[in-house]
Amino acid sequence: MTRPIAWCALLLLSALPAFAGPRDDVYAGSARCAGIADDRTWLDCFYGSAQPMRTKLGLPPAPASQTQLVPASGPAYVPPAPTRPVAGPPPMPQDSSDFGHLFGGKPLISNVRMASYSFDSSGIFTVTLEDGEVWQESSNWPILAKWKLPAASYYVSILPGVLGSYDLKVRGMNAYFKVHRLR
Repeated sequence: MTRPIAWCALLLLSALPAFAGPRDDVYAGSARCAGIADDRTWLDCFYGSAQPMRTKLGLPPAPASQTQLVPASGPAYVPPAPTRPVAGPPPMPQDSSDFGHLFGGKPLISNVRMASYSFDSSGIFTVTLEDGEVWQESSNWPILAKWKLPAASYYVSILPGVLGSYDLKVRGMNAYFKVHRLR
């Protein structure tokens, strides 16, 4: 008699929906992000798929911009319509020559007007150019700039230096400065 009751109980339990925990929900959500081709959108979707675990742990919720990217358990992901690219500085050019990274090369930027400049407490400058690029003086460079005129008075050229470094030269000044690009 106990055997038929056990079979009935097992049959009833198998008909109930499975209750997955937060880990299973996160895995399932992240798997639904797999169809997203754009890396940044995929990463935001992946972060958004972790919302069930964030809730369980009492962490602040993920931004809606991330959680809304997680596809429902139905149709596949459909990417949003393409948007106009955000204006900004051009990407850094890649030197394809074999020895360009050792000895420098042609200027990356030639006579572009400064939009602004600032100095930190150590005298290290940060320069924003008219095209939106931002360059900062290397902290180990011994020469500090002493600019006093409005930024628009200065024209900058950026040249490749030795071993992958970059040199900033201001038109009309003899000194140059070792810099790195922030954006």
